[in-house]
Amino acid sequence: MLQIDDKIVSIDLLTCGFCCDLSVCAGVCCVYGDSGAPLEKNEEKKLLKELPKFYDYLTPKGQKAIAELGVAVRDGDGDMVTPLVAEREECAYAYFTENGDCLCAIEKAFLERKTTYRKPVSCHLYPIRLKPLGSNIALCYDRQDMCQCARTLGEKNSTPVFRFLREPIIRKFGKGFYGQLEAAYALL
Repeated sequence: MLQIDDKIVSIDLLTCGFCCDLSVCAGVCCVYGDSGAPLEKNEEKKLLKELPKFYDYLTPKGQKAIAELGVAVRDGDGDMVTPLVAEREECAYAYFTENGDCLCAIEKAFLERKTTYRKPVSCHLYPIRLKPLGSNIALCYDRQDMCQCARTLGEKNSTPVFRFLREPIIRKFGKGFYGQLEAAYALL
């Protein structure tokens, strides 16, 4: 572990390779899991406000889930998360391409400049998961079997997790923190 200010960083973020390989995994991270993606305090309000901007990209099942459950739900642990279309099925904000790849409807609207909200921070940061640790926050590497192709490609391309996630790390913690990660990496 490495401490930078109030952040406890898993050394795996600097030493392990990672680079999403959608052509292999088909976006299974938006489908796999017991509950939806974790949401930060203000994200439920953002989802509610921005919903009309990406609503048409949602699948009918996603639209139905949001109509019945709302834009966010509490999971079994009491955490606020994105709703799923059904138990152990895809996120309500997912959509499927003609190839069958699962992508984020919110991000599609963002990339088409219809919203300024990219997607939940936890989705953007994945496979980093944020966990409170006393007065600090831990940046943990969530190593899942579904991401083996991303680890393989990251190792092949010599892309450590933190570099692959440069943009979301800066979005969440700022350029200064990202620069400190680069400095720590240079010392390895």
